[in-house]
Amino acid sequence: MDRNACFLLVLAGVTHACIFMTSYTVQANNAVVLSKTCDPRGIPQGSQFWGHLGFLLEELAANAPYTPQLYFKTRIGGEYAPAFGEAHCQAYCSPSSCEACLRQLSMDIWGICYNALGAHVEYGDCGIHYECFYF
Repeated sequence: MDRNACFLLVLAGVTHACIFMTSYTVQANNAVVLSKTCDPRGIPQGSQFWGHLGFLLEELAANAPYTPQLYFKTRIGGEYAPAFGEAHCQAYCSPSSCEACLRQLSMDIWGICYNALGAHVEYGDCGIHYECFYF
């Protein structure tokens, strides 16, 4: 997939809104799942959480690599169906390798945890944790 390619993130819901985001060439060297914890509950059909989670994963991958600690925690969404998340990379990672790892994981996490309502997945170089509640 080249830098100009786009992927389609389909948000479940009444309107079936679609958001186009720029995809990045991802070359995460350590994209092996070291650990995973997946909430057995799936995201409810039609929930605003789908859209909030999509934006959350993008924010985590875009911001964590450029913090001094390679760590970022945030919340997306208001009172209804907010998504809470954090992302981190190992201290030895460069910002570009951190971003590559987090972008790869932010795409893979949907399938690793099968659209779970909460997930914590660790690759060798990075990890993402999201929930439907504050943690």
